[in-house]
Amino acid sequence: MAKYNFDKIVNRKGTDCIKWDATPLIWGKKNLLPMWIADMDFPTPKFFTDAIIAKIKDGVIGYGCSKPQKWYDAVIYWFNERYGWKLKKEDIGFVPGIVVGIAHALRCFTKPGDKVLIFPPVYPPFKAKVDSYGTKLVNCPLDIVEKKNGEIDFEINWEDLAKKIKGCKAMILCNPHNPGGRVWSRSELKKIAELCLKNKVFVISDEIHCDLSFEKHIPFATVNAKQAENTITFHAPSKTFNCAGVGASEWVATGKATREKFAAYMEGGDYDFGHYDSFMPAEYLYTPKGYEWLKQALEYIKGNIDYVEKFLKENFTVPAIKMTGKVVRSQSVEYAEAAIEETQLIRMIKPKASFLIFVDFRPLGLSCSELSDLLVNKAHLALNEGCSFGQGGECFMRLNVGCPRKVLEKAMNQLKYAFDKKYKLK
Repeated sequence: MAKYNFDKIVNRKGTDCIKWDATPLIWGKKNLLPMWIADMDFPTPKFFTDAIIAKIKDGVIGYGCSKPQKWYDAVIYWFNERYGWKLKKEDIGFVPGIVVGIAHALRCFTKPGDKVLIFPPVYPPFKAKVDSYGTKLVNCPLDIVEKKNGEIDFEINWEDLAKKIKGCKAMILCNPHNPGGRVWSRSELKKIAELCLKNKVFVISDEIHCDLSFEKHIPFATVNAKQAENTITFHAPSKTFNCAGVGASEWVATGKATREKFAAYMEGGDYDFGHYDSFMPAEYLYTPKGYEWLKQALEYIKGNIDYVEKFLKENFTVPAIKMTGKVVRSQSVEYAEAAIEETQLIRMIKPKASFLIFVDFRPLGLSCSELSDLLVNKAHLALNEGCSFGQGGECFMRLNVGCPRKVLEKAMNQLKYAFDKKYKLK
């Protein structure tokens, strides 16, 4: 069994990658450590890149076969092995990217003026695509709840959903959720499906992060056979195996009417045509060899998540005065009783999937602009601002930990230095 090296630091500067080469253009600064966009700094599996090199070694790059049989076989194998979801060839189609797929699904299954529901804070292109097509956005914000074990996490506000879903034509579901890495349970997905079925709501399920789950992932379309008839799922190897630049994703629809309508739409516009290498990721990565790489990557990513959790607790927890609500009496004078407790000023939603951590800066009491100043101008870090994910994301930042540990340690120490200097703790 091969042992993969995720500590290897690859210099990506000058390769026209968005993460490293576009950061100075976006932030207007050259000294920022990019910890934002959701691609990893780990080398793409060598057995896949070797296959691409071997394919082009003769120097002829012509038209590739669109959706070869081995591509279908690989997708069918992967979904069955990973999720027990038994698909047929006709259930599957190609799309060059999931955001592109969502945009096409909106155009195929809704019309301008229709209401489309999302769960903010959520991946920004959901809102962007709804707005750009002329459909009407319906926000059903997730609640941020405090768990008994001290953790914070997202929960669906079921009462709010039951009200807002009425009159909606479609819902865009993020399963697992981005940001936050929330893995929806079977019971939660069933409840969503029941509400959608009752209200005749079409579901577009973005499941791009599902292969990176630390808990059991349940494909939305598998929880309710009737709702599955009215659901399209998008999936890709891009996040899982760090090959977003290839431009390869797949859609799945087991409902006959849904798949026939979408397939006709995609084929009619030539939207399902892949380039020379588009079908290779599935062939080489949706394999036992690919799964072994993934298992090792997940172990490393989980170690990075645990590192950040420990770092935040050890470096941003301070004593705080908390009123107990009791009144004490001393020498005929009454006092409100207080106790010294510890409070964590920077904390996180611990992801149950993926390499993205939603870091909670709300206890600092900073405005969004003040928080941005702390991260960018003081810590010299480029993170995704929580407000870009919509309602509920204010004063959060999304941190990408899909990188070698030394890079992550550097980022966290830059944050600590900026924090200590601002609050004069050192």
